[in-house]
Formats: sequence, C-alpha cells, structure tokens
Amino acid sequence: MILTNVYTTPPSIDGEIVNFFETGFNGLIDENIGVSLLIFLSIVFAVIFSAAIGMQREKNGHPAGFRTHLLIGLGSALIMIISIYAAPGSYETRDPMRLAAAGVTGIGFLGAGAIIQNGFSIRGLTSAASIWITMAIGMCAGAGYFIIGFVVTSLTLIFLTFFHKIEVKASSRSAMIIIVTRVEDKSLDKIMSVCEANNIKVSEMSSELVKDGDSFLSKIVFRGTGTKKEAMPDLVVKLTQEIKPLECKILH
Repeated sequence: MILTNVYTTPPSIDGEIVNFFETGFNGLIDENIGVSLLIFLSIVFAVIFSAAIGMQREKNGHPAGFRTHLLIGLGSALIMIISIYAAPGSYETRDPMRLAAAGVTGIGFLGAGAIIQNGFSIRGLTSAASIWITMAIGMCAGAGYFIIGFVVTSLTLIFLTFFHKIEVKASSRSAMIIIVTRVEDKSLDKIMSVCEANNIKVSEMSSELVKDGDSFLSKIVFRGTGTKKEAMPDLVVKLTQEIKPLECKILH
C-alpha cells in the first residue's frame, strides 16, 4: 500500500529511498514486493539503531540496558509500520500519525518507571531520556527514514559517551551539593564558614525540614562554585569532616 498518493513525502534522500521502494524500484518489480522489502529494512535498521544505544547503556551498568532499548526500538518501528501500511481505512480517512502519537504518549509511562528517587536524590533521568529517544529513532526507522535515524543514533551515542565526561569535569568546579543533618546541629553557619574558608561561592541555597520518625532532619541544598579543578569533591570531604552530617554528596 502506497501512501505517497495522498501524503506527500518531503524532499530528502530518505524520502527518495521510500519512494524508490514503494514504486517497486521505479517499476522494475511489483510495488507490493518493494513495500515488503522496505518494511523488512525498517525492522532491521530499528534493531541496529536501538541495539547500539542499548549496548552503550548496558556497558555502563544502567538498569534500562540492551534488551530494553532493543524492544523499545523494535516496538516503535512496528507501531510506525502498522500506522502507515496496516491501519484500516481508505487513503482519504486514514491518519498514519494517530497510532504513532499514541505510542509517543505511552512511552512516557515506561520512562517514568526508569526514574527512581533514592534518598534525597533522583536517578534515572538520562535512562528515561534514552528510552524516549530510542522510541523516536525506532519510529524514524519504521517510516523508512534510515539516514536521519543513523545521524540521530550517532549523536545520541556521542552525547551519552563523551558528554558525561564533560559533565563530570564541570561538576568538579560547580555543582549542587546536598547536606542532611539533625536539626539540633544548626549546621547552616558551619556550612557557610567552611565554604568561605575554601573560597567557595554559595548560591541557590534552600533548606527544609524532613520528618524522620519522631524527629526532624534538616536538608540543605546549595550550589557551590570554586576556582580549583577539584573544588567540589574537596568541599564535600571537608564538610563531612567538619560537620559530620548524616549525608553529604554532590547531586548529578
């Protein structure tokens, strides 16, 4: 089934590839065979793209790893294929984006499941983002847009692999720090003193009381900015030594 009679394919290399298959290699073979080959390639590329992202996450020990991303990419491609070629209805009444839009909405629930609150920190935001982009890449492959899928997959791998090192390097000079102490310790003045003694600029500070059984804990979060390369890790060590908090760490 060819949708180019109704839905004009945007001018691009990927669009030319889709048209080439849907017209049966420009009339050399039956159009249905051409579409079947396009669907087969869509599934293959969706598996390759999602597997590449999943392998990167698996090697770095993240819960949403190889199999999870592989299934997301494959399922997204299948949704897109069904949206374009298998959804019932005539060309005039059929909207291939309707089922795809439902898939975009549904992936949010899976992404939310990857976000975990661990104590006073939140983990899994990057995993949720990688799940979301894998879904988008899978749909891209399912629509026959292989070059765009390859480019976005390559950029995703670059961001996940190399930009993490940039984040770590940047957080050594400026980062959000969380400190949890007992209320009676009155640690706010001590924090300011330690930061001032180590030439750390304090900003974006907030504090709140957290109930812990029959008592309350003080949770203080602030951004520290220093000039030295390892300013923030050194500050955490010194705050731990001086204040002896229940928890003191850098929020990534």
